[in-house]
Amino acid sequence: MDQGEQLHERLLGDLRRYAAGRRKDIDRGAETRELAGLLVEKYGYGLARALELYGDVAGVRVPSLYAELNKVVLEIDPESDVHRARRWDARPAGLDLPGKGSIAE
Repeated sequence: MDQGEQLHERLLGDLRRYAAGRRKDIDRGAETRELAGLLVEKYGYGLARALELYGDVAGVRVPSLYAELNKVVLEIDPESDVHRARRWDARPAGLDLPGKGSIAE
């Protein structure tokens, strides 16, 4: 296994650990599936882009992380495609936080 593949595996493991933390937050009622899915997606996009940049700088071909990222996000939020479309349709997109003193006020 070359360095690009090793980095891919380590980043994928890191993504899965992060997603496991979000799942725990869902289970204890601290986050919705929608929010947890968004957080995992954005975190994963950063990891995937970093892997691409490594490949560019090192001049090597690296496996893409995006396909695995999509699977992990769907495990967290099975309706992530619908939620993503709703966010894109909302202008400006924001968080709808319950209770007084919300950020939107």
